[in-house]
Amino acid sequence: MKHPWIILFDIDGTLLTVNKSFIRPLLKEIIDQLGIDYLGVESDSFSGRTDHDILSSFLSNHTNNEYLYEQLKSNYLHRLETELNAEHLLRLPYVDDAISFFSQREFIPGLLTGNFPKAAKTKLKAANMQLDYKIGAYGEFHKDRNMLPKVALNMAEELLDIKVDPQKFIIIGDTPKDIECAKTNNMCSVAVATGNFSKEELEKFSPDLVLDSLKEPQVWFKQFIKDGI
Repeated sequence: MKHPWIILFDIDGTLLTVNKSFIRPLLKEIIDQLGIDYLGVESDSFSGRTDHDILSSFLSNHTNNEYLYEQLKSNYLHRLETELNAEHLLRLPYVDDAISFFSQREFIPGLLTGNFPKAAKTKLKAANMQLDYKIGAYGEFHKDRNMLPKVALNMAEELLDIKVDPQKFIIIGDTPKDIECAKTNNMCSVAVATGNFSKEELEKFSPDLVLDSLKEPQVWFKQFIKDGI
């Protein structure tokens, strides 16, 4: 069979943005309720980090407390599922165009996100985003985002029953960490300046392509064909 292009979308800052005025107080309330000793929840940068890494960092003053981590994770996912709605987030420009284009039969759409699986599903549902993803590499699997492309690659091999080529994977994200995880795994990277980083900041990390938005995917995707990737 012909090797399809496998398109891996990040979520936060790439497809949608959850308002800080919702997510930060929610996390602060949970850690206070659990008696967790951590002061940085309202000021830490979450950009490009996995949920596993973020929640683990809240426990830096609590040694080897796996039970507390599971409580924190469970409470966070429950609160997110029951409270997040469309008013708490912003659908980013032209995401429907990109989802529609990469849902054609020559592509396999997927997720490569720092979110836990349930958090990813909750956010996409709240945004009414119709992404029929076949592959999901989530922040639950590893703290280190650079390990997630290997998860996606293994899932693609099982799905397609062929030896897959990393250069046929495109990771679309909004942070330097998205670019780094693509480069570390010999995959292609598209950086979109819809999150906390400008085009100029993203260009310093030398992605294959930097975009203002996901507008006209049928145009910018041609660069990968033209370059022989």
